[in-house]
Amino acid sequence: MTRAANVIITPTESVRRELSERLGVNPSKIFAVPEAPRACFQPLAFAATEDARRRLNVGANFVLAVGTIEPRKNLSTLVRAFAEVVRHSPRTDLQLVIAGHKGWLSDALFAELKGSGVESRVVCTGYVSDEDLRALYSSCRLFVYPSIYEGFGLPPLEAMACGAPVVASRIPSLSETTGGAARLFDPQNVDELARIIIELTQDEQPRAQLTSAGRRHAAQFSWERTAKMTLEVYEEALKKAKGKRVKGR
Repeated sequence: MTRAANVIITPTESVRRELSERLGVNPSKIFAVPEAPRACFQPLAFAATEDARRRLNVGANFVLAVGTIEPRKNLSTLVRAFAEVVRHSPRTDLQLVIAGHKGWLSDALFAELKGSGVESRVVCTGYVSDEDLRALYSSCRLFVYPSIYEGFGLPPLEAMACGAPVVASRIPSLSETTGGAARLFDPQNVDELARIIIELTQDEQPRAQLTSAGRRHAAQFSWERTAKMTLEVYEEALKKAKGKRVKGR
């Protein structure tokens, strides 16, 4: 199928390279077209988030993770790191909030939570509306995205657009998507993630720097730009299709 296609669209350059290397597709027919945060994801004043947080049982001091609960999202590493943070600062009122519905093999994460010693500090909201998600992005102390594989990684950009300081896995797609505006970590290194959470939840300056950098970076993405780039790829596909018909005569 990939060899028969005139053009192929991927969400990142890293996936473009991966597709070419693993499937042997000519890179000249693969085009990277980035996604973008929806327009609804804009900063919300902290006071305006109170209603959503109250309904979701979320306090004023929390670390947020967003995504389907499944092994690829690597939430067990975040739970272990959060447990280390609490052991380091047992008097903290910090919560871990995981927003997302249950996916495949999600039972493993809930088993991990039960043995973590911090289960009472972890809130699993399930799926939330865009309005509530905006409130969580806008009011979290820190947004953490520990995924071990992504094609693009939209939640970090959504979080940046709402002013959240972002911490993300140091994997090719997320390094590309976050563009130097997030703190990156080894997704298999619990201690590294714990140290970063402790630093950023306790020090306002680097957190503010991430917020500023993230908002500037997220502003570079738009669905209008995505649509324009996609149209250009379709036009290229039509040119190639016409070229094939001419050669076939």
